Amino acid sequence: MTSEEKVSDDSLAAAVKAMEDLVDEAVQVYELDKERINTIDDLYNSLKIITTFLSFSVDLHPQLLNLPDNVRCILSPNLDIQIIRPNFKSETRRFDQLTLDETSNVIRYAVPAIIAMARTDREIKNKKIAFLREGTRKLKRLPSSSQDEIIVRDTAIPTDTAAIPTEKVESQ
Repeated sequence: MTSEEKVSDDSLAAAVKAMEDLVDEAVQVYELDKERINTIDDLYNSLKIITTFLSFSVDLHPQLLNLPDNVRCILSPNLDIQIIRPNFKSETRRFDQLTLDETSNVIRYAVPAIIAMARTDREIKNKKIAFLREGTRKLKRLPSSSQDEIIVRDTAIPTDTAAIPTEKVESQ
């Protein structure tokens, strides 16, 4: 075997090794992409349940989606992102179709905003429920007899139609 043939065999072996490395890298990238898709799908499904229940919309900074500043972006409760352009044309992008960077940006921004809105909503509901409980507690102090019995026993309300003057009956 000549030195020229040996160099040729070495370069062929290196090329075959490079192709094997390429296949290995491509398989790993493919597996990571599948994992990314599955992870985003799980995140999307879990987050959608929560956001749909809460029914909050969140204004997003356009830079989170690599859009110009003059665009308005709204994350809706069903996790669609409404993109409204300055010419009032709009498009809808699904959360689960964003890039990894966009998904990460939206999560980092929107989740704290949704938490703050949920906390505010909870505090408002707690105050309203406390008010209703207090009203219920006050009303429970009334006699335990039924409302019908109170009306029948009330002497200020005549129970006999003969006791009511006819003029008032006709005007009613």
